[in-house]
Amino acid sequence: MFVHDRYGLVLTIVAAGGAIAAIASLFRPQILPIVRTFLRVMVLAIALQVVLGIVIFVTGARPVQLIHCLYGAATLAALPLGMAIGKRLGGREAQIWMVGGAVLTVLFAFRAMATG
Repeated sequence: MFVHDRYGLVLTIVAAGGAIAAIASLFRPQILPIVRTFLRVMVLAIALQVVLGIVIFVTGARPVQLIHCLYGAATLAALPLGMAIGKRLGGREAQIWMVGGAVLTVLFAFRAMATG
């Protein structure tokens, strides 16, 4: 449980940095490829956190509030969903959806920590 908590805190801080970088990419389009790569790696890191949470849940340790599981799933889904929707639209809309997904990821991560 200790690893899941600490990794979640670090991951939330990293996600906040990713959201700030995504917002910055709206004004500096030349950093967009780096930001996209960073956000894809961040999705993998979040997936690892979810796997850790599932293992802890299955072994018997339950979160304080079960809605924590919903926020964990939302944290994992927000960014890939935003990027997928944006990819269909293309252009500036794709970037805006990516930023929205990154910001929602941070918000859901904060909420998951509050309910854990």
